[in-house]
Amino acid sequence: MNDFSQLRSEIDRGIREGEHFGAQISLSVKGEVLLDEARGFNAPFQPLQQEMLMLWLSACKPVTAVACGILMDRGDLDLDLPVAEWIPDFGSKKKGKITPRHLLTHTAGIRGATLGWTPKPCDEIIGMICYSKPEPHWEPGEQAGYHVDSAWYMLGALIREIDGRPFDQFVRDEVFLPLEMPSCYVGLEDEVYDELEDRIALVYDTSAGVPEELEVLNRKESVTSCRPGGNGRGPAREFLKFYQAMHRMVKGEDGILTSKTARDLTALHRVGMMDKTFRKTIDWGLGFMRQSDHYAPGETPYQFGSYASRDAFGHCGNQSTAAFCDPAHDLCVALLFNGLPGEEVHQARMRAALDALYGDLNFLPH
Repeated sequence: MNDFSQLRSEIDRGIREGEHFGAQISLSVKGEVLLDEARGFNAPFQPLQQEMLMLWLSACKPVTAVACGILMDRGDLDLDLPVAEWIPDFGSKKKGKITPRHLLTHTAGIRGATLGWTPKPCDEIIGMICYSKPEPHWEPGEQAGYHVDSAWYMLGALIREIDGRPFDQFVRDEVFLPLEMPSCYVGLEDEVYDELEDRIALVYDTSAGVPEELEVLNRKESVTSCRPGGNGRGPAREFLKFYQAMHRMVKGEDGILTSKTARDLTALHRVGMMDKTFRKTIDWGLGFMRQSDHYAPGETPYQFGSYASRDAFGHCGNQSTAAFCDPAHDLCVALLFNGLPGEEVHQARMRAALDALYGDLNFLPH
């Protein structure tokens, strides 16, 4: 039986060197969970537990994509109609051509409406985005640049407009609970926060080598904020179920999505385009990152390691997380760190950890 010694050694190295306090890791091969554990600490003298709710940051973006897919399957969402068809205010300031497809592929040209981690009322945020200007000389769909949060707030607002339920309730009802992910949320309700407070994992800034609590992400106001592009929380063992379900659906089994829609979301929709945010060429599905390391091996950020197949799809979170499926190996992974050590250190840390994982599984090229 595999002891995952290389992966565990790499996680523990990061703990010793102050890159993170701890990590949760869950993975499966051919549907069988081979590793599910927490290592290190949540706080001094408090071990990180498998049941704790870790922050996913941008790794939660595919959840929003799947929520859109559910509405597509119901015939309620056409990705190629302007967003302004549902939310007329969004069409102001020359944004009338932007469609949900542009939002999902990071080609909308509204990166400038980035709002940061400080919580604000959702309606205020949507108003700010609706009345913001697009980037100059940006034709939607013709240029690419990662949208940290603006596009995802608009997708959340679109889902609310179409379905009637708030986004956080929609994903609980239609994604998390059907997939047996009861401890997963995109913004906890106040009463749920009060009930689960002891299980909410902390996040640390470790860029100076000494972990410091990131209060802007740890305080109740932030944990209960609904940010469709960055505030997913839950244990790695439950997040893994999301990608196991996606893998089954992509292979042909209908689930919360039809197999056709699951394949469409994870297929290549943006190919060979330079990403103006990351300054590297990165391919995308609809809300899902596609493995793009072949464009600049070892240099492309937020990949699924050096050895993931070109078919791998998923998403990573800022300096902290990676969750993905690699269909070529029937592999699903959720790896969540609780320390943000700076971009350069994180890219090296995550690549080393995922390369170790592939080595432990003997999935390296021969």
